[in-house]
Order: sequence, then C-alpha cells, then structure tokens
Amino acid sequence: MLAGRHHSVPRARRILFCGLLVLPLVSFADSLKLEITGAEGALLENLRQGVSLAAESCEAPAWRVRSLLKRADRELQRAARALGHYRLQVAEKSLQREGDCWQARIQVQPGEVVRIGRMELQISGDAERDPVFSRIVQRPSLQPGRPLNHGEYERLKQDLERLALERGYLEARFKTRELRVDPAAGTADIRLHFESGPRYRVSRLNLQQETYDPELLERYLTLREGDPYDSGKLNAMQKALSDSGYFERVSVRPDLAGATDGEIRVDVELEPRKATAYRFGIGVATDTGPRLSAAYERRRINRYGHRLSLSTQLSPADSSLKAEYLIPYNTPHTQQIGIEAAYRHQDTAAALSDSYILGLRELGTRGGWNEVRALEWISEESDIDGQVVDATLLVPSITWSRTRADDRMRPQKGHRLNLNLRGAVSALLSDTSFFQASAGFKWINRLGSGRLLLRGEAGLTEVQAFEKLPASYRFFAGGDQSVRGYEYRSLAPRDSNGRVEGGRYLLSGSIEYEHPVTRDWSVAAFVDAGDAFDSLNTDLRHSLGFGVRWQSPVGPVRLDLAFPSDTREDDFRIHFSMGPDL
Repeated sequence: MLAGRHHSVPRARRILFCGLLVLPLVSFADSLKLEITGAEGALLENLRQGVSLAAESCEAPAWRVRSLLKRADRELQRAARALGHYRLQVAEKSLQREGDCWQARIQVQPGEVVRIGRMELQISGDAERDPVFSRIVQRPSLQPGRPLNHGEYERLKQDLERLALERGYLEARFKTRELRVDPAAGTADIRLHFESGPRYRVSRLNLQQETYDPELLERYLTLREGDPYDSGKLNAMQKALSDSGYFERVSVRPDLAGATDGEIRVDVELEPRKATAYRFGIGVATDTGPRLSAAYERRRINRYGHRLSLSTQLSPADSSLKAEYLIPYNTPHTQQIGIEAAYRHQDTAAALSDSYILGLRELGTRGGWNEVRALEWISEESDIDGQVVDATLLVPSITWSRTRADDRMRPQKGHRLNLNLRGAVSALLSDTSFFQASAGFKWINRLGSGRLLLRGEAGLTEVQAFEKLPASYRFFAGGDQSVRGYEYRSLAPRDSNGRVEGGRYLLSGSIEYEHPVTRDWSVAAFVDAGDAFDSLNTDLRHSLGFGVRWQSPVGPVRLDLAFPSDTREDDFRIHFSMGPDL
C-alpha cells in the first residue's frame, strides 16, 4: 500500500502537467472553416450562430465533424425560422480536409419570408389609458406586412411585463399569448391580450433622517404619497438625493413584496455626510510652476442645507483666496445662490495684477446645460509691462457650460463646451464700458487604436477705452492650454516699446493625435495655432510638436516638446501639465 501511494504522486503530477500543456493547444486551435452561401445579412449571421459545426476546431475527429454536418439541416432551419424563413432548404453540403483544417460548405435556399398577417394587441385594465403603453402598441417592427421576427415578438412580451412592474401594475398578466404561423400561406397571426389590473400607488414615503429640514428634502422628491408608483421616478429621486452632496449613502427601497390593496410603501434611508471636510492638493505645470491648494468645506451650516467653502491656491504665477456661502432653492442640487468674496494675484510674462472680488451668483441648469448668472464688483490693479491700470468694474455675466464623456478619468469619446458673456457700463459704478464674449470647446473621439483631440477658443471685446481695461479682461495666448511653443500669456499685441499689452480678440485651436503604447502610456503629435490681436487681419502664430502621456493614479500627466513658428524668443519649449482631459 505504501509503495502504491509512493508511485501515484509523481504519476498524478505527470497527468496534470500534460493536461496543462494540452489545454492551451485546444483553447487556441484554429476553428473549422464554414462557408454558407445563398443567404446574406442578418439571416446569414443567424445561420452561422445557429450551427454547432461552426464552433469545432480544425483538430476535431472526422466522425464528429460528419455527425455535426448531418445535424446542420435541423439547426439551420431552426435558426432561419427565428427570422421568419420557414421554407429554408439545404440544397447542397460538402466536407473535405484542406491542408491542416476541415472545410465545410453549405448552400441554402431561404425561400420567401413569412410576414405578419394580423396583429392583435389588446391592453386592458388601468394601463389601457397609460400613454407609455400606447407607444409600445405602435411598435412598427410588429405591424402587419412586416417580416416575422421571433426575437421582436419575445421582446414585446418581455417589455410589457417589465414596464408593468416598473409602473406599478403588480397584478399584470397575459390572458392570451398566441403566435400562429402558416408556412404554406407565408403569414403569421399574433394575438396578445395583456391584462394590467390596477396601478398601485405610493401609500407612504418614509424618509429616514433627522439631519435636514423636511421641507428642504421635499424639493428632491419626484414621487409623493398618493402618486402612481413609477420606478423611473424613484431612480431619479435617488440620483438627485445622491447628487445633493448632503448624504454619504442613499437607499430607496419600495416594499413590493408587502404591497396590498393597491398600495406600496417606499422607505428612503439617508446617511448624512460628515459636516466638515478638508482637501489638500499639490501639482505642477509649466504655466504656473509648482502649485499648492487647500480647501475647507462646512457642508452643514444649518438644517436648510446652507454651505460654506474656503479655498486657496498658491503658485508663482497665479495665487488666490476665495470664500463662498451657498444657499439652495427650488431644486436644491441644481439651483443655488452663491455669495462670494475672493482675492487673486497673477504674475506672468504679460502682467502683474491684484484683484479683489465681491459677487453674487445664481447656479442652475437650462436645457441640459449648466448656467451661472453672476454680478461681480471687481477692483483690480494691473501692471501691464510698466503700464499701470487701476480699475473698478460692476460686471454682470452669464455662462453656459456642458461636459459629456464616456469616462471622466479616461475618456475615449466626449466633449466640453462653454460660452461666457459679460460686460459693464461706465454709468453704473464702472470706470469703462465694455462687452465681451468668449467661447471654448474640446472634443475627443476614437481614431483607430488611439484618440483624436480637437480644441478651440475664441473671444471678442468691444470697449469704450481699452487702456482702462484691467489685465484679467484682456486676451492673451500661449502656454500649455493654448499655443504650445510660446510662453504662458506671451502672445498679444505689443506697444511701440515691444511690451505686451493684451488684445481685444482671441483665436486659438489645436489638433492632436494620441496613440497608446501600453495601457498607461501613450505618445502624441500635435499642431497648435492662435494669437490675441486687435486687428482681424493678423496672422496667427503656430507650433508643432510631440509628447508623452501617462495615465497616473491621480489623472493624466502630459509632457510636450513644442517648436514655435516664431523663434525670436525660443527655438523650442517644454510643456508639462496635469489634469483631466475634459
């Protein structure tokens, strides 16, 4: 017994080792070559998917391949019927060994497709007057005269049952389900009678929380006690509560199992977020140099959802300090009033400026766009290459923005759009009158195995006295996010001494292709063009270059080498930046 046990261990290891060697050979063996003629399009694809022979490998034994070839007649007819071809005939079959693999050829004659003769769909009960069910009844794919498609027929039944559950018809059932096919006549009659029963209503909406005033949370409710049950509205309510920023966890649970007498209870569990949050950050970019940021947020000033945020950013080129008090109203997670005070210091190649801002903002949405309407009082002192501008402005503005992406961290497809209008009138607490419009976009899409990135920016200013306009309201180009190859904010009209003054107009654009090398690394090539100017006849500066991209754990990191068309300042520039693509 001990001897047998001694020899069984190495033998088992040999069997296991051989199995591991054979497994990859089987897994990666070439598939049998199957050619089906006489059919095309969706029918051909369905026939190929329905034939077991197509899944065999080149190494399959002859007896098995021949057996599957005999079975193919029944499988092809079954696959054809799914798309309404009840008269399909197999005209010819052949099988032979060509080189190292089997070659099977099957010729079919699909025959005429069966078409829907009579379509009778009856919905009774409360759903008879439900407009959502009415749209399903009008589904064009199952109208008389159309080819019969069993998949569409089954999908219609499933959609009716799914929709009934989503909209609170908990007693819904089919009283009749008939599909009668007459292959000889080439017609199919469909009879469906769907009895929905009564539509259940929300008996009680139980919000389990004690942190916020109930009146505030009422504004998030898309469904209230006594309303007809609708799971879509419950999902929207859960999303709105989650997006509010007030709660760490939101759970909306309808008690479908306990529903009685046409009523459903809905429990909403709300776990509030911590009242205070701190955030710290560190970064670096060629435009601004090393950057430190810190923020404090008091998420719960009171039971009415008021919030306070304090933030600061420090860098050699751009530093700021900001405080904002937010008050929700109407739809709280999308509509808010913000009262802000801010200080900003900029020190760039173009200008040195200090700005003090007091503002009132209204945040909301319009037609799928984020909308911000603001009124800001600004006092700014600018030193624009030796020209001192001391200005006070009362500036109303409106901004629309929208971002869409398939993945915010690593978008393969998406876009960002923004439009800003602002101005001032000298008669209303302002040192000069002006109107300014600016717009920008960035567009990303797949191209081959890589990505194509397009970016553009435009701006115009109509001003009474340009010399009274402070630096933050003048246009400049150049830098990591503008025309690479030129220093940050160095492209703009210059005075007689060659000093940068800033421009009334702005136009810049970029086209870039990014090609992956590994999962987290890619290379890029780009062309940029643009300038800030006072005359529309100005020639744009341009640059071209290449770079590398690293998808770091905290977001994309970019390193570019850019060559400018104008080499009076630099023959090339290296640009480094971090941050999301959109």
